[in-house]
Amino acid sequence: MTGPGDGRPVRLTTDAQLDEAWALGLQAFGGDPQAQRRSAPERQQWGVFEDGRLVAKATGLRHAQWFGGAPVPLAGVAGVAVAPHARGRGHVRALLRALLGSSDAPLAGLYATAPGVYRSLGFEVVAAWEETRLPLPTIAGVSGGDDVRLRPAEPADAPVLQELWNAVAASSQGELTRVSPHHPAGAMAVLEADVVTLALQDGLPSGYVAYDRGRGYGSHAELLVHELVSTTAEATAALLRSVAGWRTVAGTVRFRGPTAGLDVLLTDVVPGPHERRPYSLRVLDPVAAVAARGWAADVDLAFDLVDPERGDRAFRLTVQNGVGRLGAALGRGLPRLHTRGLALLYAGAADPAALRRLGLLEGSLPGLPAALTGPRPALHDYF
Repeated sequence: MTGPGDGRPVRLTTDAQLDEAWALGLQAFGGDPQAQRRSAPERQQWGVFEDGRLVAKATGLRHAQWFGGAPVPLAGVAGVAVAPHARGRGHVRALLRALLGSSDAPLAGLYATAPGVYRSLGFEVVAAWEETRLPLPTIAGVSGGDDVRLRPAEPADAPVLQELWNAVAASSQGELTRVSPHHPAGAMAVLEADVVTLALQDGLPSGYVAYDRGRGYGSHAELLVHELVSTTAEATAALLRSVAGWRTVAGTVRFRGPTAGLDVLLTDVVPGPHERRPYSLRVLDPVAAVAARGWAADVDLAFDLVDPERGDRAFRLTVQNGVGRLGAALGRGLPRLHTRGLALLYAGAADPAALRRLGLLEGSLPGLPAALTGPRPALHDYF
């Protein structure tokens, strides 16, 4: 299978190129040379070839993200790598045009090491994968949750863990559903952590925390909290204190995910993240993307969508009773919304006023902020 690659040879790789693709990714990102090399039928890996040699690659993944309380299909892009001697020749653009052109998902997302490269293709940074380093004593004093019972999670609890994740992720913006070919273990993957503690209130599951103990002990030792998922403040407090119980043998905890909830619960100031990986979103099919997500308020407006990659179009957006529809619009002098601005609006990462300041919107979109109200986008999963 070949794709539109600006006239250059862009095609799906095969198992015969597995070693070449592995070496190219290892060179670009580092990693363990002894790790297992394997093909993955559920992935689509596109490659650019010169003289029969693989010089650039990108992998397509099938995911879904929560937006407005609904799962929206996502074409995830991962493992973009170009050989050093072949950089600067437009291979990334060719790869993504082929990869995204073969997808029927309304959205595309990627973790961009160089966001500017992907902006020319209509992507914009809307969120980030974050880790924040906290001294363990700072979370020891959190109050509340005295009536919450904690116990170790077991394999039989996997459906409960998935249900808790769904409940919390569905109320977020941007978290993955974790129901896709790229999450074959489902909630069982959570149980791969060293410690998984389940919280129960009145006998009902209300949250869990999954973390790795790390090595050694003393002030230099560090825990890694993969995720703390909770439906109540009481459960959050009890789970945090359970993690803080390691403070006699560890000095810090690396907390993965947004820390807005910690700011409310902790008495000490929560520092900024020590690691942040920007996440960029692209709306591939505006009509399908609008129909797939949930909406918070009714709205009726029209705008011109400016998309240098896929052509400009005039749309009318109508939302009634939480259901959105995007149809063709007629008229002149409509507000002009850049496709990068649409990504920011869709994810809830910016409002129209901010887009005007950024030069991504000319005019106004009355009522839209209320229709897109919700938390700031965030992700726990890196791909």
